[in-house]
Amino acid sequence: MNINAIVEPALPATIDVIVIGYGPVGAALAALLGRYGVSTLVIDKATDIMMMPRAIALDNEALRILQMVGLDDNSLERIGIQQVKMHCPLVGEFGQISAGGAKDGHPKLVTFYQPDLEKVLRARVTASRAVTVKLGCELTSLENTDDGVIASINDSQGQSIKVSAKFAVGADGASSKVRHLISQEFEGETYAQDWLIVDAIGREGKAIDHIEFLCDPVRPTVHMPAPGGRERWEFMLQPGEAREEMERPEKLAELLSRWAAHGTLNIERHAVYRFHARCCKSFQKGRVFLAGDAAHVTPPFVGQGLVAGLRDVANLGWKLAWAARGLASPAILDSYTRERQPHA
Repeated sequence: MNINAIVEPALPATIDVIVIGYGPVGAALAALLGRYGVSTLVIDKATDIMMMPRAIALDNEALRILQMVGLDDNSLERIGIQQVKMHCPLVGEFGQISAGGAKDGHPKLVTFYQPDLEKVLRARVTASRAVTVKLGCELTSLENTDDGVIASINDSQGQSIKVSAKFAVGADGASSKVRHLISQEFEGETYAQDWLIVDAIGREGKAIDHIEFLCDPVRPTVHMPAPGGRERWEFMLQPGEAREEMERPEKLAELLSRWAAHGTLNIERHAVYRFHARCCKSFQKGRVFLAGDAAHVTPPFVGQGLVAGLRDVANLGWKLAWAARGLASPAILDSYTRERQPHA
């Protein structure tokens, strides 16, 4: 027997709020609840941060919400975007949008590196005595009761444990298990397009300092900078183009040849994604709530995917805190869907 082995504390049997999902939305909500002193359990199947860029842009409102969560201007490296430019191969540059300056004390538009954001959010969560984080845990069932919820969770050792809570929040992404368990699936038609996302690094000092939309009917493209000499390109696929073809190294080199010679960029990630625009009719069932991509998905242009999730956090967080602490009736949470669903 190894007497120096660290025994991981057991999952709490009762808690105020369970947050399922520890991506940026789940972490932001947990950090906010921690600041309010609400006892919170966060679980996630993954055991670490995905070290790949995904979300890349934040607006002034998102920065204000991150300030509410506990981050300041120095918490996260970012690039302030001053202009968004529109180009067309037929007429050249035909439009510019000013994104400079500030609103509500924050830059109107910045780009960032998502793993860095998740690290600083998790650091805020870890600093809170009110929040417990358990990774490698999977939610298996979720039951609404008259005065709370009962979650069945398989812990990191494979043991099934029941946890009682006053409220639960599914922040577990577009393929949300929570959304499925409470039968609040996405409704209506979907706007769907396939896009190739390429994140690369290696042009420190040479990358553009603005966002450009290349309005080319042959290949619509979005291009933007990110901290650390990073850049992102988003290429729309045309009908008949296959994922496998677009992700081949020679195809990537062809697409990027307009900006960089072959071999001069270090590609951090490339993948074909299907952009969707869908939304649940309700973000709540009983005392279970949905936030972020679990409740709504949107094409990530101008960073509105993550920003919409952070707005969910700002709307839901204080209501959960007040209801959990007995400062307001749980009925206050009924306003969450009414206020967030039309906007999302």
